[in-house]
Amino acid sequence: MARRFRFRLETLLRVRRIAEREQQRQLAARQAELARLDKLIAELLAEIERWQQVLLGEQSSAALDATSLSRQRAWIAYLRQVLHVQQALRGSAVQEVEAARRRLSEARVRTRTVETLRERRWQEYRQERESAEQTEADELARQLLYHARAVTAPRVKPSEAD
Repeated sequence: MARRFRFRLETLLRVRRIAEREQQRQLAARQAELARLDKLIAELLAEIERWQQVLLGEQSSAALDATSLSRQRAWIAYLRQVLHVQQALRGSAVQEVEAARRRLSEARVRTRTVETLRERRWQEYRQERESAEQTEADELARQLLYHARAVTAPRVKPSEAD
């Protein structure tokens, strides 16, 4: 009976797979944050555009309210300031996504290295097992042939041989 396949680095492989999944999770979180920032920036741009249209509409009217125009300009300036802050955050988020991608790639390489070693060991085990099975089959065939010859061989009586 052949021994069961046992890969001594199975625990290491399991740990590396867990680390790879953790890197995938972190990358997904970074990408979600980047998507959230992109959505916020798009909303800020739309809001700035809307307030600029309101400001242009009030400036083209016959009666101008200086305090209202001043407030709207200040609001637009504030929205632009928030937009610049969000764009800076987006820049750092892009760098974090790239760093997370690199870490995931490195984790995949480490995992794949151990998986390749495991596959190689499995192939060696399978070849050894097949070789042992072939040896057993050859031995069984040899024994059957010996017994078949012994049964079919003509028996010579000891008195006739003399």
